[in-house]
Amino acid sequence: MMPMGPNITTSALIIVDMQNDFVHPDGAFGRRAREDPAAQIDIDFLASTIPHVRRLAEAFRHHGRPVVYVAIMLKPDYSDAAVPYWRHHRQPADSLPIVEGTWGAQIIDELTPQAGEPVVIKKGFGGFTHTPLDTILRNYGVTTCVVTGVTTCVCVSTTVRGGVEHNYRMILVQDAVAEIHRDVHDAELKTMARVFADVKTTDEVIQMLDEARSKAVTRHASEPAPVAVL
Repeated sequence: MMPMGPNITTSALIIVDMQNDFVHPDGAFGRRAREDPAAQIDIDFLASTIPHVRRLAEAFRHHGRPVVYVAIMLKPDYSDAAVPYWRHHRQPADSLPIVEGTWGAQIIDELTPQAGEPVVIKKGFGGFTHTPLDTILRNYGVTTCVVTGVTTCVCVSTTVRGGVEHNYRMILVQDAVAEIHRDVHDAELKTMARVFADVKTTDEVIQMLDEARSKAVTRHASEPAPVAVL
């Protein structure tokens, strides 16, 4: 039987959509923030996640835990898109973000995946929907997902909910996720905490990793040495 709550010793870090088009000032969101102030896109808030996600990635690697990236990348004509692009009053032939092979779709330089770290490509909002994410996590022996990235209410939230439906224990890192509007971000964190995930800070998650390592070292030190058989 799985443990009742999250277990940091069998966790993986999930990094959702930390791509240039979403968090870089020269990406699609950054350009729209400048060109259409009425949209009130808070690009500074989105970019504020970068150092927190980087700290978490370094900590997970240090403790030997998996780091898994999830990114949305679509064909130039959006023929494979599982998102309602038509609601933005644009046709697929227009210049659209997150197109495969473009700079905008790339993971930002500050969070470049290391060799061997999976990058799961999705066509819609959820990291678990029609992707190998669940298979990858189970092959790693993961039971708990620590989720970071953007945006809080859309791809992050959908990924957290999908993880719950796959019976993973979910931790959402509140200062390592962001939304285009802070008020809806705050509201979504309340929903996450009420139903779907333990909501923690970056510092709290790193402390959990460190404490788990300390307990393991103490437990190993207290074990009796094997007796040699002559």
